[in-house]
Amino acid sequence: MTTTSNHSDERSASHLWQRLLVLCLLVASLIPATAQALEFQCKLNGDIRYLRVDMPGENHLCEVSVKYEYTGERKVMWNADNDSLFCSAKAYELSEKYQNMWGFNCLKWPDHDGIDILSPSQRAIVDVQLKELINEGRNAEEPFTVLALKAASSTLLDQEPGTLALQYFLSDGTDRTQMISDDKSQWRVFATIDDLASHITGTATVDSALIASVTDGGALEVLTTVASSEPGQTCHGKQVLISSGDDNLQPRSNHRFVCKSDELSVSQND
Repeated sequence: MTTTSNHSDERSASHLWQRLLVLCLLVASLIPATAQALEFQCKLNGDIRYLRVDMPGENHLCEVSVKYEYTGERKVMWNADNDSLFCSAKAYELSEKYQNMWGFNCLKWPDHDGIDILSPSQRAIVDVQLKELINEGRNAEEPFTVLALKAASSTLLDQEPGTLALQYFLSDGTDRTQMISDDKSQWRVFATIDDLASHITGTATVDSALIASVTDGGALEVLTTVASSEPGQTCHGKQVLISSGDDNLQPRSNHRFVCKSDELSVSQND
């Protein structure tokens, strides 16, 4: 019985790490994240076009653009400075036109940054906070721009109390994460964390960190990429952190990561 139990535990642990590795490989490729909140790939007889919402855009809060794969040209079709839902709606309308009027086959790509699945009330919070940070960057002694952002929410229901986490990637190479409490009647930023990777505990050297999910209580699941001394080896992991009531995070779990090479994968508990 003991032997069977051990083998079962080993299989369960192996399955867990395989799932972790797949998840990390999928999400870690977004660090730093691309700026698209929504994107369609449309094809017709070798003509490939990308319809996307850029948030933030090059000159506006959000921009709906078409990029032509063959030439690399990008055309901005619509933009908005106050309501990013306008851009999302226009992107869906444009995709329908490409399919129903012009015969393209359009495929919606997986959500890149968590923005498109947020509720309208959460999008309004994102718009306010993003505009505020864009203005801060313009007026800073050493100006910076917001290159991209990643969002996670404890609920996707509109007008429901919950916690929202927003991670911004800045042109100076830094990142900033805001944790926001929304009780339906009002919302507030209760923690601002600079350089999320520096809050990961353990001895491993963490190259980058990306928010994945957040709970109502403010527990933040973070996906990481870890430095490896082995050639051709990639290491990805995760840790759950929670706000300590200020701008710091405390560990709720160990930092666990998987290193994978062409030959094998090795799991580690830091």
